Amino acid sequence: MGQRIQGRRTPDRESLYRYSTPGARLPWPAGGCQLVSLRGQAVLSSSKHISKGRAYHFLRPWLGRGLLTSDGQLWHTRRKLLTPAFHFRILDQFSEHLQEHASRLVDDLAAAARDAGKGGAGLDVAPIISRLTLRAIMVTAMGKVDFRTNADSASQESEHSYFEAIHRVGAAVVERGVQPWLWVDPIFHLTAFYRRFRSDLETLHGFTSKIISERKSDMRECEEGDQDSAGKKKRTLRPFLDVLLAAQGEGADLSDRDIREEVDTFMFEGHDTTSVALGWALELLGRHAAVQDALAEELRAAGSDWSAVSRLPFLDRVLKECLRLRPSVPFISRYTDHDIVLSDGKVVPADAVVNILIYDLHRHPDHFPDPERFDPDRFLPEKEQARHPFAYVPFSAGPRNCIGKRFAVMELKLLLAAVIRSFHVRSGMPSREHDMFTLDLVLRPSTGVFLHLTPR
Repeated sequence: MGQRIQGRRTPDRESLYRYSTPGARLPWPAGGCQLVSLRGQAVLSSSKHISKGRAYHFLRPWLGRGLLTSDGQLWHTRRKLLTPAFHFRILDQFSEHLQEHASRLVDDLAAAARDAGKGGAGLDVAPIISRLTLRAIMVTAMGKVDFRTNADSASQESEHSYFEAIHRVGAAVVERGVQPWLWVDPIFHLTAFYRRFRSDLETLHGFTSKIISERKSDMRECEEGDQDSAGKKKRTLRPFLDVLLAAQGEGADLSDRDIREEVDTFMFEGHDTTSVALGWALELLGRHAAVQDALAEELRAAGSDWSAVSRLPFLDRVLKECLRLRPSVPFISRYTDHDIVLSDGKVVPADAVVNILIYDLHRHPDHFPDPERFDPDRFLPEKEQARHPFAYVPFSAGPRNCIGKRFAVMELKLLLAAVIRSFHVRSGMPSREHDMFTLDLVLRPSTGVFLHLTPR
């Protein structure tokens, strides 16, 4: 979205692009209006305006009323329930599993790079990364320890179907958003487009329902081992899915469908956004050899101590700059239920959807001079402190910021470090950034992320 994230234009999308500049006001056929903004603090920081924009309603057939799409008291209750799943001690437990997956990623990339050879555009790393991040989520957040090793052929086929369905459903949600006649459910339900959509939803829901069912069975088998010598249940820190299942078992108002909706949400947000972010980070480093070499040197000096990776200052700055230029989620929106008076006296009216273009916000020259230049030192401590706190929001901000931010950052650092320690990376992508993206829920590559990898 925005002036630069336009992907490949089609006639159906032209009306959307006319309103992609900051300050534009777009009438909404169902009432109210949509506003485009590069100043999100008044909305994002508010504890009142925490409802998502109407476009998120198109996600509900897939994600139901999970944490991403729910509002009001339901959102507050679920957020409070799930927050302990992202406790720093839980994340420390995850790091060991993520290190295993980082090593697996290096092995998979090395094998694929040998097969791809040295010619042409290079190796498309996107499907390899996506498969790896999905398995990492399965092990860490869903408790599927059998995914530590290579999945069998049936599991691989199931994964492939899941990937394809996620891509099609994401594209379908965006396409529906830019074709107003499809906003009306009875009309949408008459289309062949909808029949494909329904089929993909069955694939996605079947995949996550199977995960939940298997984890329930695993937990029942482990119940005796979770008791102390007096027969009392031990207090333990639980990963994401276990938190939900335990709450259900303790009488919380959580149906099987409620749990599936939260799992669908986290499976999407926890693997798709992370895989996109890692692919773009490697592509950017593949264009900037000096930065890549400096990062490799920092990693070499840190040695084999994986626990030190999260504290490496240059790695931290590199990742932040990658997420500035290529935010996984390029836009977000919020709904206003009453007028908001901005600091300059302008009024955001009630019953409006405020679309915040993160991709463009991260390129605002007032906050990031020469914004297209790749410069990790923008995130030196003194520069971060001097910058507006809402100028950089790759994980959103305020009460509805990403609950899994710390998990995502830890995973990205471990995986990025593993790849740069092992390979020299060179981009095989076109020089024009506009040609790389497709219009989607995430900043998805239009054809893949092609890299040349040579061992260090």
